[in-house]
Amino acid sequence: MVKKKFSYYSFSNVLSYGGVYNMIMGARGLGKTYGAKKIVIRNAIEKGQQFIYLRRYKTELRGRNSFFADIQQEFPDQEFRVEGQFAQRKVEGKWETIGYFIPLSTAQANKSIAYPNVYTIIFDEFIIDKGSLRYLPDEAKVFMDFYSTVDRYQDRVRCLMLSNSVSIMNPYFIRFHIEPRAGIARHADGFIVTDFVDSKEFANEVAHTRFGSFIVNHAEDYADYSINNEFADNYDDFVMRKSGKAQYQFTLRTPQGTVSIWVDGGTWFAQKRLPRGPQVKWAYKVNDLREGERLLLYGDKILSIMRTVYRKGRLFSDSPETRNMFAEIFVR
Repeated sequence: MVKKKFSYYSFSNVLSYGGVYNMIMGARGLGKTYGAKKIVIRNAIEKGQQFIYLRRYKTELRGRNSFFADIQQEFPDQEFRVEGQFAQRKVEGKWETIGYFIPLSTAQANKSIAYPNVYTIIFDEFIIDKGSLRYLPDEAKVFMDFYSTVDRYQDRVRCLMLSNSVSIMNPYFIRFHIEPRAGIARHADGFIVTDFVDSKEFANEVAHTRFGSFIVNHAEDYADYSINNEFADNYDDFVMRKSGKAQYQFTLRTPQGTVSIWVDGGTWFAQKRLPRGPQVKWAYKVNDLREGERLLLYGDKILSIMRTVYRKGRLFSDSPETRNMFAEIFVR
């Protein structure tokens, strides 16, 4: 049976922007992981550079023994193996380490370990798919700590952060103020480069396969996520800026971000933009409570009123990100 060929992802454009955190969000099966592996293995062979293959939890690395299974065909004259947490290549009859398999969840315990020859970190599936996994507490900070441990302020290491388009409500988009826009864009003075991949060509090719045709015609929501590269929670329902008559009520700070709350009659508005002058500040998490703030508990009357307004469809937000924040707050 002849293997079908598709228009797979090329890293050349996104890497030409010179970013350090390179976030690539593309359709499932687009070849993001394959392409990243090809880059780091070639750099190992030609330049002697090492890499880190990073996942969130140790359980996600159970399949690491097959790391070279698909990519071996690109390097037919080379011999590779996985030995424990090490990716290795045979050089003149001896096995040399070219990479490491590391879970981010244990990175805090590895701060004293040096990685002077690591030049690339592949963080695969950095946005969590729906399921049993959860983000680490303050994960964006944990990742920055890990990057600091590896790079040691040498401006040597670049990250290839790979994901399907799952949810815009993730710690990285929130922390670094990233909004999905098709194509390549710079953020944070160019330190971060994002590529929300336009995969129309790939989607058209996949749609001509039997499974692709099935999901396009009978599972449209799955097709939007898996091959059309559309975030399931990036839609415009209940997105509207506050009216000119809306009165400021208070400022709410959550792990997902800070918003101001405004009311015009029976309609409530949540806005990222904060008012000038004095503010009434509430914190949603006891661990986040700061001086000058009040703690908003789940059973408090004000939160009960907000839940009622939310259920009745009378709470509007200035962006999908702000709207999705309340789903995190109100759903226990």
